Amino acid sequence: MYRFKSIILCVLVFYGQFVFGQLPADKMYAHIIDVGQGMAVLMEFPQGAVLIDAGAAPDHEVTLINYLRAFFQRRTDLNNTLNGIIITHQHIDHNIALDDLTRNFKIQNYVDNGRRRVTNTEVNQIWMQNNFHKFGCRYEAITFDNARAVPNHTGLTDIIIDPVNGSTDPKIVIYSGAFVAHPAGWSKEEYEDPHNNSMVIKVTFGDASFLFSGDLEESGMKQVLDLYGGTDALKADVMQVGDHGSRSGISSGWISAVKPKYAFISCGHWDDGWALEGKPKLFTAFAYANPHVESVKLLEDSLTISRPTPFAGCVGTKDSFNGSTTSEFTEYLIHKLYCTAWDGTIVISATASGQYIFNTHQ
Repeated sequence: MYRFKSIILCVLVFYGQFVFGQLPADKMYAHIIDVGQGMAVLMEFPQGAVLIDAGAAPDHEVTLINYLRAFFQRRTDLNNTLNGIIITHQHIDHNIALDDLTRNFKIQNYVDNGRRRVTNTEVNQIWMQNNFHKFGCRYEAITFDNARAVPNHTGLTDIIIDPVNGSTDPKIVIYSGAFVAHPAGWSKEEYEDPHNNSMVIKVTFGDASFLFSGDLEESGMKQVLDLYGGTDALKADVMQVGDHGSRSGISSGWISAVKPKYAFISCGHWDDGWALEGKPKLFTAFAYANPHVESVKLLEDSLTISRPTPFAGCVGTKDSFNGSTTSEFTEYLIHKLYCTAWDGTIVISATASGQYIFNTHQ
């Protein structure tokens, strides 16, 4: 019921602000859609839209599709078309909706990390790689090795990665992707872990900036930090927290490089997957104890701008993946961090001058 109300509220607010749903030339929106234990972020610009990740918990996929339908009912000027979809990595909580997206909307460009390892949780990416041409869609695969080869470490961009233009021209640059060469010192598990092969994506709109890192974990972060250390390549005002706020999804070194003013986590509600008897359901916010108290504390201590009002949010203290019979959570006073687990869908308005407003729709 709450999620349905969120969609309707969002549409009514937007209709009240814009004639025929179009945006002023100097304003954009980032929609962090509440899809449970997953991630899907719609970047809305005056002349187009790009979806970064198309994931959801299995029972939330319809929420994503319905949200996009409501969006295109407002933005009739976009003709039911996503200029691009960028998938950070191949897990289903980041790409489960690819098939439904192609059946409901026009997709002009598709970007992923090129991986084709076949497991039960990675089939959607391979399906899209095999079928993109059937939808009149262009495709590009991004690797860390490609990004490292760019002179002066300026990142990768082209008309497939960055397909939206306008008087305020958004810029989309990718700084990392899948590792083709096995990084020195990595174990086989680190090299094959899809999390470490997540793309790092920066979106700028005038002076506004957003950084996305999918589920990048410590090993992958170190490679990216070593490549771009001493530069402002990763610097962004708004940061997506990696791996749904897990302990391994953020580090002090990453925060120092990004220098975020704001940060958000996309994950399920704390009790999604909770079981009254026996072990909790796998691959859920409850089982992973997302977001974890250690990550939340680090972010709360590091971010520079506070929310309007502090509140108590549930954070994990112990997960059930290390032999524990259940996960544990506690309340933590939140002053700065945003999270779909507490806030529902988060809609960030940003101006070309770098001003931000956060609206939550729980």
